Amino acid sequence: MTRTFSEPNMQKLSGIAAIVIIAAILWLLLFMYGNLSLYCALGESIAYTVILAVCGFLYQYIRDYLKALQAKIVVALVVQLIALAGTFALTSLMGQDVRALFASNIVLHLIFGLLCWIIIELWYYNFIKEDSSEDCMKDSVNASEKSDIIDHIPVKEGSKINIVRVEELQYIQAYGDYVFLITDTGKYLKEQTMKYFEMHLPPAFVRIHRSSIVNSSKIIRAELYGKESYNIQLKSGITLKASTTGYKLLKEKLSL
Repeated sequence: MTRTFSEPNMQKLSGIAAIVIIAAILWLLLFMYGNLSLYCALGESIAYTVILAVCGFLYQYIRDYLKALQAKIVVALVVQLIALAGTFALTSLMGQDVRALFASNIVLHLIFGLLCWIIIELWYYNFIKEDSSEDCMKDSVNASEKSDIIDHIPVKEGSKINIVRVEELQYIQAYGDYVFLITDTGKYLKEQTMKYFEMHLPPAFVRIHRSSIVNSSKIIRAELYGKESYNIQLKSGITLKASTTGYKLLKEKLSL
């Protein structure tokens, strides 16, 4: 079977490439303008870039709750302080000379780090905007593609094949190249795309977020959580996050 790179794989590769490029640029800047040796500049650039990348990855889990520009600015500054503190702690192991030079390079780190954080913010903005655009195009999907509605999903586990009935599904959660099928009795990992299920599940299923498709018959409550953020509570007690676009689709599905 011939396999091609999926969108999640491309995002991972582009993310890794961006981290390497950023670390290389900072390495050169520290070597040329920070009075550091090649070895020390490399260690400091790797430390700072890795911490910044980890913070950028975790940022996706809180970004939806930060609607005010002031809140995003505070987070950006806090991230820079964390990156500086972590880098200082790691580079201190290289010796007193490197530790002494670190203070003179703080401004360079801050300017470079803030520029990188702006790029991260723009990347998330474009990613979410693109995902919202795909949600808005849902009604324009070709009718022939929507006609092939599934009523069961086979899931292979080792030598065993489980048959998951669609009506048993509570929701579907994105997991890289896979999805988790969450039912009343268990959770199953399936190699399939969210787009496939969005197109082939019955009308009762709604994509409320880029990473979640929910069975509307399993919902007991939907409520506003923060500004333009929504919580969807299921009969099982599980709470899911809904985007603004996803909540609008859910309201249309429920005729509210």
